[in-house]
Amino acid sequence: MFITVHAAAATALSRYATSPLLAFVLGLLSHFILDMIPHGDEHLGKKFFGMKLREQPKDDFRILALYGIIDSFFMAVFLIFLFKTFDFATNDNTVWGIIGGILPDILVAFYKLKPNRWLKWLFDFHKFNHGWLINRLNADIPLKIGVIMQTTFMIILVWLIYIF
Repeated sequence: MFITVHAAAATALSRYATSPLLAFVLGLLSHFILDMIPHGDEHLGKKFFGMKLREQPKDDFRILALYGIIDSFFMAVFLIFLFKTFDFATNDNTVWGIIGGILPDILVAFYKLKPNRWLKWLFDFHKFNHGWLINRLNADIPLKIGVIMQTTFMIILVWLIYIF
């Protein structure tokens, strides 16, 4: 899932948490649950919205970085909207919920930049979790459908945050 969707889901859940620790745990759990849903990014590093870059070993990482930059921009827009619009957004539960919701992807990105034994278990678990349903179905959905699905999730989550 996009990191923006993880942040929005964690925000929605953190509104019902009774402590920052619970909000963090709910954000973390929501991350892994959302990642189990096929969302079209199993082979994300191969092409940038259908356009293949030059054939170089680092192209996969460059494509992932492009997606990450775009996603980070939209997360920044979401966070600005959140903090400017809602008073609850500045409480510790919301902040720690969002941290829990996005932390696994940040740590996996650090591992991809510089593999180390301290993060390998998380990287392996994250990869297993991402592919759990995809491997059982023996197929991922197309990236374009995944983007539409995640955008729809985001709209629903923002709506839920707004009305509750």
